[in-house]
Amino acid sequence: MLIPSVLSPSQQGYFYTFNAVLATQIFFELGLNHVLIQLTSHSAAHLRRLSDGHFEGELRWKQAIVSLLTCSRKWNMIMACLFFLVLLAGGTFFFSRNGTLPTAEWLQAWVVLAVAAAFNLAMSSRLAIWEGLGEVGQVARLRLHQSILGYVLLWVMLLSGQGLQAVAAVPLVAALMTAWRLSRQPQFRRLQESVAAEAVSTKGGGLSWRKDIFPLQWRIALSWASGYFIFNFLTPVIFAYQGPAAAGQLGLALTIFSAITTVGISWISAKIPVLSAHIARSERGELNALFDSQALRSVSATTLCVVGFVTVAEVASAFVPKVFERLPSLAILLMLAVVTIVNSIIFALAAYMRAHKEEPLLGQAVVTAILVGVGVYWAAPHGLTAAVAAYAGVTALVALPWSVLIYAKYRQRTI
Repeated sequence: MLIPSVLSPSQQGYFYTFNAVLATQIFFELGLNHVLIQLTSHSAAHLRRLSDGHFEGELRWKQAIVSLLTCSRKWNMIMACLFFLVLLAGGTFFFSRNGTLPTAEWLQAWVVLAVAAAFNLAMSSRLAIWEGLGEVGQVARLRLHQSILGYVLLWVMLLSGQGLQAVAAVPLVAALMTAWRLSRQPQFRRLQESVAAEAVSTKGGGLSWRKDIFPLQWRIALSWASGYFIFNFLTPVIFAYQGPAAAGQLGLALTIFSAITTVGISWISAKIPVLSAHIARSERGELNALFDSQALRSVSATTLCVVGFVTVAEVASAFVPKVFERLPSLAILLMLAVVTIVNSIIFALAAYMRAHKEEPLLGQAVVTAILVGVGVYWAAPHGLTAAVAAYAGVTALVALPWSVLIYAKYRQRTI
């Protein structure tokens, strides 16, 4: 509500395109965090956590977690540095060439945003391992606090006339709070130290990056890199072909639908470590029962929220035109609504399959990304509606049926 009320149409376009370009982080994270959650939860399934924070079980499973901590920390530090350099140079070039606002109005915000994003990437692997150890609630609580403080700061900056400088509020608060929590939170230190103290005394063991991590990561990396073209490529292309105002309309709608998606998939994402643990113990009945109930809640909640938003947007546009005229047309909202529901189904199916420490959607993701990229790039010069139609068509007619067919094979497994 505040962004279209406070920012100009061009500033709104920059605001949301900043975030779309920022999503190129996926090319540097390369799916590692998802792999870390899977591998950590599979190892933790063979351990029992004691009341003092230590773990009881075979030494090899403890060594596996220690090796994940060590390798991922180094990897993410290197990737974070590269991400910052590429983001700063590439983003500055893109917005200077395609934008309409003076450089002085957006450059400082872009630099701060790049710094905050790089720090978040550097620390993200430790949060992933924390989740894999079963501390989903602790990580979720941290992210809740980050969101509350980050968005309060965003609102204050917008209302105080800071303009595009406000765009860095949420990631900057997230970076500072994550750094504070990881350095000062006794519980997380105890989780690491208890494993390390018992595991490092014996040499050998652990996981090998080349044998245990990379075979899964490269598939996840290609699949997630394809996800950039599936989920984030649309806004920068519209920015370049249709201008910041059109990109701002699309960005606002996508942000709202993305928030709905986040709410909907929470039922599934919160249970990913539990799904992995059931698979590690060959508990197929428990696995399928848990997935069925969580997937139904996830898709139902997404559908309900999507229908509610489109209805409110259509009705309220007659009473608050200044805000709702910044959204795209009803036809575009309906297409994006369908995409959001379809993606909630695909995400649920993908979580079930990836919990097996496999990436069966690699081919689907690459083909979908190519079709979306080509379709959007071809349609964007013809208007926003044409570009969104190309995006929605590929998602509903190619990505969903393909995912369902692959999932059916996994559902038939007995071990």
